[in-house]
Amino acid sequence: MIRAISSFHWRAAKIYRTRNKRKFASHLVKSVINKPQNDARLRRAAALLVKEKMYDDALHLCEQLLDRDVAQYWATYKSFVEELSVHRNTEGCIKVALFNDTDFRVNIGCRLTSQGLKQAILRTFPDAAITSIGFDFAAFRKKYGASVVREPEATALQERLVHAYGQTAFDTIVASDFILLQPEGSLDDETSLEGLATFFTPVMVARGLGKPYAVLNGTIPIYRDERDDYLHQLFKSLRFVAARDKISAKHHGMTFLPDAAFLRIAPDAVGPRDGCLITTGARNDSGEDIRIFESALAACDSLSLRPVVLTRAADRFATFENEVISRGGIFAETASIEMAADIISRCRLHIGGRYHMAILSTLCRVPSLLFDVRTHKNQWLAQHSPLVRLVDPESDIAATAETWLLHRTQAHTSGSDGYETFLRDAYGMDQMSWGRGKAKSSNWSG
Repeated sequence: MIRAISSFHWRAAKIYRTRNKRKFASHLVKSVINKPQNDARLRRAAALLVKEKMYDDALHLCEQLLDRDVAQYWATYKSFVEELSVHRNTEGCIKVALFNDTDFRVNIGCRLTSQGLKQAILRTFPDAAITSIGFDFAAFRKKYGASVVREPEATALQERLVHAYGQTAFDTIVASDFILLQPEGSLDDETSLEGLATFFTPVMVARGLGKPYAVLNGTIPIYRDERDDYLHQLFKSLRFVAARDKISAKHHGMTFLPDAAFLRIAPDAVGPRDGCLITTGARNDSGEDIRIFESALAACDSLSLRPVVLTRAADRFATFENEVISRGGIFAETASIEMAADIISRCRLHIGGRYHMAILSTLCRVPSLLFDVRTHKNQWLAQHSPLVRLVDPESDIAATAETWLLHRTQAHTSGSDGYETFLRDAYGMDQMSWGRGKAKSSNWSG
């Protein structure tokens, strides 16, 4: 009977999702509120409320689960929702449009790097108002009639821009003084040639309008086909482009600025370090992530450390959740940046494949054993930080961890200077063309 009632409310929530948000939230909560705290549908319900930006409802759901939150999943998730619900100031003299802002995603690393970039923007332009525009990944899969690679005409670029960044994207560019595009980790080996052109439409449109623009804070894949030729030509034609890793920067002939995640202020030490942070890997399959977890758990037992699962795709470790809890650990998917930093600061070691969690670990003075993944960003990070070491998944991770902890005692220095100069130059060097762009924006056409 209870299962039938739950299923009824779940189906009703799906019906009302686009019709009546209040009824959607009410049915959604009723469908899951009596489920165990580790139930997959309960966690899915919270994620749906966040996706619909119903933060008060998501917070209320989290609060009702705290008294049985043995894994600290809901305490950490609550801090994430609280971070999202904080009002962002949109008032200022300089209107900055930040395309592919990832500050609203469940992934801690996405928020860490975007927040760092926005802090750099505000340090450079204290009176800036930042408008955030997300990227719709469905635009990578859509079939388009006209090619903006071979015929990048204004009308086609504008149409493609709207598909990728929303109906208001073009108007936002017209109304803005400075247009920034953050590739972050959004491009990969599967991105098509037209997909690449679609992603970079904000700066191509901005250039056509004579607006100041810049591309920065991203890892750019290295292709071995026409896509690489396209990117070389594109970046050569754009005046201000920077990559967040030296491998991307060297290959594509771009300025190098270390990941903006390093611009976050490192937290103070918080006391005993008795945990081991365990993370998944970007673009790993479930089998690869399971191997990471099993190696990390063996290291935890060898070093007498609490397992601390705090990672995107934590559900891949679901069958091990009770083992984590029985060892006094944490099992969570996300948290606010501040709470994540507090948790990681209580760890002695990080074992996993998450690039940005390794960066946050270095800021917290926690060494990482980092698995290589299907992108070169982890390779660069191991070169950049003395607290990060790449490891082979087939190696004896427990033995490596013991040796690594004996020698990794120094703090990391990011050397992340340069953002303010780069942003100021990108904005200031184009002021004359920006003035011409104001006239162009009224008659933008093919």
